[in-house]
This record gives sequence, structure tokens and C-alpha cells, in this order.
Amino acid sequence: MTGKDLIDAAQGAAPCDLNLANCTIVDLFRGELRKGSTVSIRKGRIAGVNDGLRAERTIDLKGLYLAPGLIDAHVHIESSLLSPPEYARVVAPHGTTTVVADPHEIANVMGYEGMRYMLAASEGLPIDVYLMVPSCVPATDFDTAGAALYASDMHPFLREARVLGLGEVMNYPGVLYKDQKLLDKIALFRDAGKPVDGHAPGLSGGPLSAYIAAGIGSDHECTNPREAEEKVSKGMYVMLREGSTAKDLKSLLPAVNARTASRFLICSDDRHANDLVDEGHMDHALRLLLAGGVSVIDAFTIACLNPAHWFGIPDAGAIAPGFKADLVAFESLEDFRAKFVYKDGLLVAEEGRMITETPSARPPVRDSVNIKWLTEDDFRIPAQGRRIRVIEASPGSIITGERIVEPRVEAGLCVSDLERDLVRIFVIERHTGSGNIGKGFITGLGLKRGALGGTVSHDSHNMIVAGVDDASIFKAARHLNKMKGGFVFAVEDEVILDLPLPVAGLMSDRGAAFVVERLRAFEELFEREGLALGSPLMTLSFMALPVIPSLKITDRGLIDVVSFSPVDLFVD
Repeated sequence: MTGKDLIDAAQGAAPCDLNLANCTIVDLFRGELRKGSTVSIRKGRIAGVNDGLRAERTIDLKGLYLAPGLIDAHVHIESSLLSPPEYARVVAPHGTTTVVADPHEIANVMGYEGMRYMLAASEGLPIDVYLMVPSCVPATDFDTAGAALYASDMHPFLREARVLGLGEVMNYPGVLYKDQKLLDKIALFRDAGKPVDGHAPGLSGGPLSAYIAAGIGSDHECTNPREAEEKVSKGMYVMLREGSTAKDLKSLLPAVNARTASRFLICSDDRHANDLVDEGHMDHALRLLLAGGVSVIDAFTIACLNPAHWFGIPDAGAIAPGFKADLVAFESLEDFRAKFVYKDGLLVAEEGRMITETPSARPPVRDSVNIKWLTEDDFRIPAQGRRIRVIEASPGSIITGERIVEPRVEAGLCVSDLERDLVRIFVIERHTGSGNIGKGFITGLGLKRGALGGTVSHDSHNMIVAGVDDASIFKAARHLNKMKGGFVFAVEDEVILDLPLPVAGLMSDRGAAFVVERLRAFEELFEREGLALGSPLMTLSFMALPVIPSLKITDRGLIDVVSFSPVDLFVD
């Protein structure tokens, strides 16, 4: 559509395609609810609001509220375990019309090829999928990733219309230590006038100021109001995260008020398909904002307009002439539920169901699970000291603690101790077949038998397995290799349940219904097994993330994230 077409429609010289009449507009520019309004749409754009324009078709919304489509400011689509088309089918009915995706996960497995896959697979969907170029591939030098992206590799993406900027700079110590390779990436996008997303859990004072001064403008890792307030006061946008494991939105609400609302966004970061279906997406986050006392205008500003401003998304986030006709109609402010969802002026979802077809063609992607030949001996831990470091997992958090204990030793080997909830955990390098295996112990999972494993393990996505006994651990690892990645629960030589994820070992090649069915089956299994954590799969997947405090494990061993250095399993 040309600008002349929209000019003609806005002046009444040509008919609009659609009038959405008799609605209450959530006007984010005037900061008010405007009853009895009409929004006029021409070829996917808003031609006018209450301008008396004629249209070929008029829909009476009968007093429904009408707001801009919701925007997820930071998401790893891969963490839904769905391909981009399936992801769009799930989130669009919830009122989401735009997501800013950081394909950090698939890029750490497949590099440039993974980025290109996500661009191709997200074209022509009933939501706009914008991408940030992953900044940390690999995330750190403490594990083995499947690829590397340097500043020189990123130049071609600056020319892509759907690439907005540089993804979360997770290696904040690298910024503070002035790592030149990382600073080159930041400079590339900063000099191009593109946003640079941050990731700085707990960073404060001078180090935070230095991090921001390097050119980083947002953060989604705040866990308490004081942290959020400091970051806002220093000019950052703060994303209120509500994912499957990290649920920080409610705890950050005291930092949100009429003066600060313009600096907040909402995001999901990592959210499994079953949570998207059962609980919702950005609509769930919006409900939490409204229930937490945030005003209607501020809540929708956070959910719609602020992310468009931060990322420079053209013509999105508000209801005004020239803006995209990405709209959501709903009945209640007390219990927001999308009734009608319009994308580019077309009705795509109604009453929680997609009513348009979504392209399902997926570009081919190579196999990505490549491990050396394994034996049960590979998973034995000889006793080499009197005390060991243990990763301490906590419900609803990706932050871990460290516990020092005496191991249980049998026949010279450190073994699991169910009475103290100590089980073994392994990270197996799966990209190059190097044979690297990190070995350790974890408490908090609540495993009482068998082994739980997956190829989703942030950020390098090596194979991760936690288990009670040798046979179960070995079976889980072999089965993950056989099905080209995914999740598995095995007991001795029997696979109890699995979820194949053959697309980079991260995403299913099947529909959302299959993935959700398997995830629900895992939830039922975990309940029967008495596992302590609410989302064991998601929790396990973060145990290999060496940028979130305090003790983590990679294919190269244990990492003390506080000191940002490798540490031995044995203390003495």
C-alpha cells in the first residue's frame, strides 16, 4: 500500500475496507478510554479514528474495548518447544500480534544457519516476528557451543527489515572487563542506531553504570523492586518477566507507578507451550498488571506502546492514523480475555481460536545431536576428596545456590543419596563429539528413581541428564541421541516418557497439540514421582547456564558464576 492510498482513505476520497464501530478505544496518547468510537482501516493500516469515514464493511463491536495488539518484548521462541508457525498459532488468539524474538538458543546450536532458519520460518505468520541478533554465541568460554557469531558475521543482518538490534548481552563480566570481541558487537549496532538488549542480574552501582555506558539499554533480569528502580533511574527499560520458571512480574510491581510506567515492558523470555495454552501469553502478564493495581492506561502502555518505542518498531503499539491495524477486542478490564484479534486489519482469531490458516512450510534443518560413543563408565564419579560442591536448585527460580557436603561413597565411587536428595548431574557435549562430560551433584529436583534428561540446556544446549543410577542415566543419554534431541524420563532400561525435539534439539516438528499433550504427560509423571520443583524440565534446562548465579555445570565442569571461574567438584 502506498502513502497516497492511505491519504485518500483518510480524507474520504476512497472507501476504507473496514470500520470497527461502537467500541471503547484504549487511547494511549491521550491517556483515556474513549467510548462510542470508530476505527477505520484501509489495507491493514488505520486510516482514521472517529473521522466519519465510509467503509465497504462495518462491524458493530457493541461496546467492546479495543486496544492495540500486545507485544512480547523478549522471547526465545525455541523455549516454547514449537516451530515459529506453531508458536504463532498458539499466541495470536491470546491477543499477541508482535514478538521480539532472540534466537539465542538455535544460534548457539547452529550459528548463522540457525538465524537464517528463524527468519525463514517466521515469514508470513499471523503475528509479526522481529529478531534480535544473538550477542553471546557462545555465551561464555566455560562451555562448548555449536557455533560462534562475531561482529563480522552480523553485518548482513543489519540489512534485514525484521532484525531490530543486538540481543541480550548476557556476558556482563565481559563488558566490564572490556572484552574487545563483545564491545565490537555492541558498537556495530549502537553506531547503526539500533537497540542493544541487556541481561544483568543483580548488577548495581558503578558496574551497572559501566554496563549501561557501554551502550546497553534494557534488562529483563530484575527480581526485586529496588533493582528495577535503580535500573530505571539510570535510563534503562526494564522488562517485567513472566515465564515458565522465572516469574518476576508480581515482585516488581511496587516499582511501577505513573512516573515510571513509561520505562517498563512485559516479556515472557522462556515459556513452554503448555503454559501458553493453559495460562496464556502476554494476556496473562497484562492480567497480573491490572490485578496488581496498575492503571488501565499504564498497563496497556507497558504491554503495547513502550516496546514499540524501545525497539523502534514502525507504526505499532497504539491506535492512531497510519499505525498498523493490529488490534484486540475484549469485554472486561477486570479479566482481560481477547475476544477478537485483528492483524493488519484482518480477523485472525476469535474467542481463543485461530480462524485463519498459518503457513506450515518449514525450511529444512540439519541434525544437531552429535555425541561420542557412550558407556555406563562415562557416568561414574570416582571419589577424590572428602567434600563436594552441590548445585542447589530452588522452586520458581533459575538462580541456584551452592552447598558443601560429604558425598555418599560406594566402592570408591560417589553415588546418589536419596535420603539427602543428592543426585548426579551430567552435561554431555553434543555438537562436535568431543567427549566432554561435566560431572556433578544437584539437590532440589526431588528425583527418587530413574533419570531425567534433555538437549534443551541454556545456553549452549548440550545434553543434560540428572539421575539416580547408572543404568537410567545411560538409557536417558542414549535415547536423547536416538531421537535427535528432546526430553526423556527413563528408569533403568525403560523409557517411561519422551518428547522428541528434532529441530536443532530444541523444537518439535509436530503440532502444538502433540507438544502440549506430552508436556502435560510429563507434569502428571512428575506429580506421581513426587518431584519437588514445579517445572522440572525447565529447571533442569537452566542448570547449565553459567551466567546466572551462583553454581552451574557445563560440559567442562562446575562454574562459580559469582567469581566467573571454573571450580572443582571436590572441595578438599
